[in-house]
Amino acid sequence: MRSLLLIFCLTLAGWASAQTNVQGGIYANTTWTLANSPYTMTGSIVVFPGRTLTIEPGVIVKVQNPGLGNQYYLEVRGALVALGTKSQPIVFESAVPNDTNKYAWAGILVKGTQGGTIDLNAIHFKNAYHALDNDQADSTHHAWKYMRFEHNYFGLMYPSPMDVDSSIFYNNEYGLFINAYSQVDTNFITHCRFTQNNVGSNGYYSATEFLNCEFDSNNYGHFSANPFILSYIGFNNCNFIANYRAMESPGGAWIRNCSFTENGRGINQANSCIIENCSFTGNEWAADVYNDTYFTNNTVESNQNGLTVARTTAWGNLGGVPVVEDNQLCNNVLYNVLNGSDFNLELEKNCFCLSDSAAIEAKIYDGYDDITRGLLNFAVYDTSCTTQLYRVLKVNILGDTKDAQLALSAYPNPVADVLVIEGLNSGDRVQVRSAVGQLITASVAQGEELRIVAQTWPDGLYLIQVNNQTVLKVLKQ
Repeated sequence: MRSLLLIFCLTLAGWASAQTNVQGGIYANTTWTLANSPYTMTGSIVVFPGRTLTIEPGVIVKVQNPGLGNQYYLEVRGALVALGTKSQPIVFESAVPNDTNKYAWAGILVKGTQGGTIDLNAIHFKNAYHALDNDQADSTHHAWKYMRFEHNYFGLMYPSPMDVDSSIFYNNEYGLFINAYSQVDTNFITHCRFTQNNVGSNGYYSATEFLNCEFDSNNYGHFSANPFILSYIGFNNCNFIANYRAMESPGGAWIRNCSFTENGRGINQANSCIIENCSFTGNEWAADVYNDTYFTNNTVESNQNGLTVARTTAWGNLGGVPVVEDNQLCNNVLYNVLNGSDFNLELEKNCFCLSDSAAIEAKIYDGYDDITRGLLNFAVYDTSCTTQLYRVLKVNILGDTKDAQLALSAYPNPVADVLVIEGLNSGDRVQVRSAVGQLITASVAQGEELRIVAQTWPDGLYLIQVNNQTVLKVLKQ
């Protein structure tokens, strides 16, 4: 019995160490089977025209590394059919266990110029310099699911349109690189995760939509090299978490319903973008918005610094100022808004979650703090951010008829005992009316400041009129 058991154990040990070595040309249709897995590439392999290499689900292909500058590769001049499944993926990896080398082998090269084709699914690519490539762009719209790109220099950089679903890009130099060739159709990247890459995704020119993706712990989540190259790239319902820079230099992108949490910078240098219905929380710097960017219906809250608005002419006169409307810019530690250049901007349609104009002003960095910057007008809203109480106008942007009213402010707001109105001219006629127009009190300013006793006013909303024009609103509580 002991002898039979020993023979059985030795037989199991033999099975466990079995492998199939492969290299050279494939001149006849060939199948790599799960029964003969793992396959070890001891040299480069070429699938010749008219021939098909089929790889069964669950097969592991280990690639030996002959040394830097002489990497092995799998070249497809015929056809490669490698259809793994979610539970049985096909794996290409270094022959060295737990290898983190990004240059262990060259990758799979499709020779489209010789008629090479691929039919892939659920492939795990590891340790390649360029995991998957084609020497020409074609019109085939590939659909890949359950892919994994790990410890590659270039994970997925393929010059044809593609749908990539439920896939992982982990610890690559470049996870997904969308190059300028894939312009014939829109790429759709859905339910994918980009984590611990130097660059999670990169690219411009090619129309691409990221839907329900997660970018976490990357150096750069998504990187565009130049904000003035319009990218036609969109992000919807994506999460950016703990990246050094979540999104770098997007140009022409649309970014909707996304969250940016605990990044070094959320969005850096957005030019001609649409950014709406997004949340920015816990970032060192929430977002930079440049020329012609529409930044609307976003929440920028509890970041170290909030929103930077800027306009650059470094590439000539490339458009107007950003539009910043209907946002909540609240409770950021240093500044809610910073003006990054010398243009003036109207921020009237944004809520700062503060009812005192002086408190709001303290968290706005503009020409009042640095004369090289432009001025930012703003408004004060009630605590629900639904009712505008009054505007604080530093500069005439919208064509107001009376320059003397441009710096008017009233505080505290809400008022309890004494209301202070600043920015008046001597002789201005000041009236306070109830929300329904009833005159409460009237005064004539003797200087720039007027104090009005409000202790006996009933609680409610009041209109401050200067020279018969309603310019401010205050609450009495």
